[in-house]
Amino acid sequence: MHNKFLHICFISLFFLNSFKAISQQEIWTVGTAKTIHEGNLEISLLRPARYGITRTFEVSAQPFCFPIFPNVQIKKNWYDKKFAIATVHGINYPTLFLNIVRKRDKEDLIPVDSIVPQLIVFKNEVIASKMLKEATSCEAPNYFLSLKIGVQFALKFNESTLPLIEKPIIYQRTSVYHNQILWYVGADLDAHLNEVINYSVDLDFLSVGIGIDDWAVEHKGMLMMKITKSLMALVGYKISYGTYPDGSKFGIYPLADISWTYKFKKLKKEELQLFKDQKGY
Repeated sequence: MHNKFLHICFISLFFLNSFKAISQQEIWTVGTAKTIHEGNLEISLLRPARYGITRTFEVSAQPFCFPIFPNVQIKKNWYDKKFAIATVHGINYPTLFLNIVRKRDKEDLIPVDSIVPQLIVFKNEVIASKMLKEATSCEAPNYFLSLKIGVQFALKFNESTLPLIEKPIIYQRTSVYHNQILWYVGADLDAHLNEVINYSVDLDFLSVGIGIDDWAVEHKGMLMMKITKSLMALVGYKISYGTYPDGSKFGIYPLADISWTYKFKKLKKEELQLFKDQKGY
């Protein structure tokens, strides 16, 4: 029994030391005015992959869905001093995906006899972010608050009998397929929970049309933990409550994802540190 106890303690200490060996991960830049580091590629199972082209410019797309749902988005950071400002611009072509759903007998979404038009959807967004707690000699910077405002709309070609998809989260975003404009505002807080785990919480208000017609309030919470220096696990939830043509609806959904990051280009400070280590300084 004594040996078994020592064995468990040894394994526990090994894992604790392994976590400490992974330096505190940086605050997540998804949904903020910051871009991913230049030369870094981040790939996730569910979220769009991101690549840093320069220090202030990133491009993202969902590669696994791209063949049936072509999509691309760019983020440009315009100002980054005491606070940061960025714009996000995206475009997607949902027609192929909608036709696949239509042919799979999803009558509650799209009846099989529906005519899906040619659709090109545009997204434009402005984000402002500020670190609420600056770095000290003992602690990393923390509590990165972001505010955003955005609009989505679509160009539609050819005949259409596509119905409204009155499902939480989906309805407001697909309303643009019916000559509507979707606008939204939101707040996002990203922070360190401890040395190993970060978290992200947000609150968004979305509305269909120029005024406030059918609307939704959405909230998301996520925990992020580094498994290795390049691999991160994410778990969380999303809640939505909104109004629809046939009434109001509520939805809650679990979230889980895995993210892998590869550095094609090292940061200059990392290269300088490596140079010093090689010289024995």
